[in-house]
Amino acid sequence: AIVQPQMGSHIKYAFLSGMPDLRLFPHDEIRSHFSDALKRSRTKLLGYSDPAGHLPLVKQIEEYLRRVRAVKDRGIVVTNGSQEAIFIAAQLLLKSGDHVAVEASGYTPAWQALRASGASLVGVPVDSQGLDVEALEKLIKKKKIRLIYTTPLHQYPTTVTLSLARRMQLLDVATRHGIPVLEDDYDHEFHYKSQPLAPLASQDPAGVVIYISTFSKVMYPSARVGFMAVPERYHRQFSDFKRIISRQNDVVTQDAVARWMSDGGFERHMRKMRRNYEVRLRALVESLQKLDLKIIEPSGGMALWLDTEQNSGEIAIKAASAGVHVMPEEYFLLKKKKVATHLRLGFANQTPQEIGRGIAILGENILRG
Repeated sequence: AIVQPQMGSHIKYAFLSGMPDLRLFPHDEIRSHFSDALKRSRTKLLGYSDPAGHLPLVKQIEEYLRRVRAVKDRGIVVTNGSQEAIFIAAQLLLKSGDHVAVEASGYTPAWQALRASGASLVGVPVDSQGLDVEALEKLIKKKKIRLIYTTPLHQYPTTVTLSLARRMQLLDVATRHGIPVLEDDYDHEFHYKSQPLAPLASQDPAGVVIYISTFSKVMYPSARVGFMAVPERYHRQFSDFKRIISRQNDVVTQDAVARWMSDGGFERHMRKMRRNYEVRLRALVESLQKLDLKIIEPSGGMALWLDTEQNSGEIAIKAASAGVHVMPEEYFLLKKKKVATHLRLGFANQTPQEIGRGIAILGENILRG
């Protein structure tokens, strides 16, 4: 078992992976939408609702996906974050003994949800262009792959983007072999250098892609507002299973989020966060450059993947003892390496000043070897 460096009161600088800065959240603005939801709707929102989602929010998500992500003509199922969406897909598409192709370095909570179906995970290499689709196809010829799980925009944890050519190749492979693709687009909003590539689900005439995403990164993690955008043939099956496992998401929260999206507040806040996070990424890069380390700056996301050229697990332990929390590569590996050298440094939850001070402490630990 992999032991994570423990968070505690001694930690002053936490480079948390994928954690938004809750200090930036417009508390008064969202409070007014919750208040409106309760005042205007009275008891209507306090009862049972459609397990696929509160209709005003479903409509807002459909419009947002069509306009911002070019994803359309799909059935929406609102979920308790993306984690529940992954669990639903796994329970309905997999059975014990099946094989799932996943990125060899990846998101361990997603792997846990996939394994809960009884399926086994098989790793596919990731390089600077993202998932190695040629390696995937070779794997498909050796094993009966029932599902492909991928994070193509900002691959978790390496942050690389799946190239356009490989996207087309992946869709072709999945379509020819009849394998569903579970696309986890967990932080689409945060892309800095250019417009993000459109999701796989926007280029999927065969309907092999099950698209999942979350608003937790724009809002706050405890909101638990995620969603699936699925080919219509899956919609009834997925919403029926949602009813079985959790009945529905909280309707008051759904209504408040729908109101926030409708009046433009959601996207205003998103733009503010993107501006702030880009400044924080720049602060992180500049702080790391002072340590004379090789840096590959991500084009988006909320973290940087740093090769320390040393044992990153040992660095993480030293850093924790000095009050800095970082995530070592070994935590993200499907199969353990002899020596894992990378750290995933989340930058979104700290100010530029906090980032600078934390990296200075981390640098002392790295330079001491």
